[in-house]
Amino acid sequence: MMKFLPFIAVTLLALPAAAQVDCNAGMEPIDRTADFALTASDFVKSIATNEQKFSKALGGFSYDIDIKVETLDGDTVDGEYHRASKMAFEGGTRRQTVADGAVNTLKRLKLSDRDIAVLGDPASYILDGESFANRDIVYSGRQKMADHNYAIFDALPRSSASAETGHGFEGRTWVRGRYRAIAKTCGRSNDFPVAFLRFSTLREPVAETNYFPVLVMADETMPIDNAQVHVRVTVKFSNYRAKP
Repeated sequence: MMKFLPFIAVTLLALPAAAQVDCNAGMEPIDRTADFALTASDFVKSIATNEQKFSKALGGFSYDIDIKVETLDGDTVDGEYHRASKMAFEGGTRRQTVADGAVNTLKRLKLSDRDIAVLGDPASYILDGESFANRDIVYSGRQKMADHNYAIFDALPRSSASAETGHGFEGRTWVRGRYRAIAKTCGRSNDFPVAFLRFSTLREPVAETNYFPVLVMADETMPIDNAQVHVRVTVKFSNYRAKP
């Protein structure tokens, strides 16, 4: 079984100077000597299959959404988009209702309606088989988070071009072996609506075995109109409820 090279690990997960998201926050050091029954090849097959199940299952749940996108000048927030909403079933149809008090004071960053829709859709953060296309999957050991010990699999681009173009995820996944479920991701995807930010997604079990996103965070400096802009994104999903 392939082990993750330390040099590549550092390169893949290195943070820019202005970034604040710590992918290993609250976690113990990685045990790179620990084995795991699931091989890298099995990961793509079984995990991707379960991801599709989770994505399909999401269609039968309502939930609350809180989206916040900020730009910062030093430590000062100089622009903010903030919107809370509820996705709920009405007469058998799922509809989104936006709460009063939505704010948009962003000046250095523009968000399209599609950007907001993608940010506020938990299915956007579910990975599928295509997410790992043109990626090398390697097993990197185990790491404890809270009360569980997770297996780590890293998705690496097969070329520099594949890291910058096309569909796909580049980064780290933490897998709950018992359920063959991804409990956390940290990396980059061209499908993320706010440029090519590095984001962390934490998931929790819903209805016992569905691992749905609950917290998404990104915090980096990105180029916008020939300037470097510090952007911070926080998306929260809560109160998942099965369709009546």
